Parts: sequence; C-alpha cells; structure tokens
Amino acid sequence: MTAHWTHGRSTRHQGAVCGADDGPRTRISDEPHLVTCPDCPNAAEIETIPDDATTGDPNVIDMLRDARNGHTRKISGVVVDATTAHAILTVYNAATPKTKAKIAGLPLTVMTSLAWNILRADSEREGPR
Repeated sequence: MTAHWTHGRSTRHQGAVCGADDGPRTRISDEPHLVTCPDCPNAAEIETIPDDATTGDPNVIDMLRDARNGHTRKISGVVVDATTAHAILTVYNAATPKTKAKIAGLPLTVMTSLAWNILRADSEREGPR
C-alpha cells in the first residue's frame, strides 16, 4: 500500500509548502490539523515569516549584513543563514562599485550560487593548507 499524504498549501507558489507535486496519492489542504506530510509543518512555519527584503530591494545588502550577524532574515521567500550571508558579502565587498550594483540586483539564489562558485574557485587555486 502506498502512503497518502496531505500537504499544507503554499502561498508563494501553486502546490504544497514542501514542494511535492499534486499527484494521485497526495492532496493539499489549508487546514493545518489535516497535514500528514512530515516535511510540511516546518516548511509552513518558515513560509509564515514575512520577507525582510525582495529581489532588487535597495536594502537587500543590509538584510544580508544582519543575517551575517546572526539575525534571522528572509529574502524573497528564502531564510538566509549566517554562513551564506557571509559568503555573499565577502564577494560583494571585494567587487567594484559597478559589479556591486549588479550583484545586489540578482535574485538571492543566483547571488548565493555566484558567491559559492567564486569562493570555491579561490580555495581550489590556493591548494591544500
């Protein structure tokens, strides 16, 4: 027998909070007490946190600085941890003013990928310590 899951409804996109598709063995509900998906309750709590900034917001770098200092920040629906914020700000602070403007305008997911790729490439060039 295959498990039947009930997922919490997402407010940011169509479908379940946990990202599961609306397949034949699943259903989506606005009723929190009916949710049986093991991933949805924690994801639903995160989804209720309001955004501190969105893509293109002039305050996104300030929000990343707050996240780096240990404050919980949510940017464009994504909770940012201190390590990721520190990586983004390391690349941002090393950039030229023109590049800083471009970085600040990127979506958070692209900003994060860019930062980790640059930092990974730098660490590979330095070699083992």
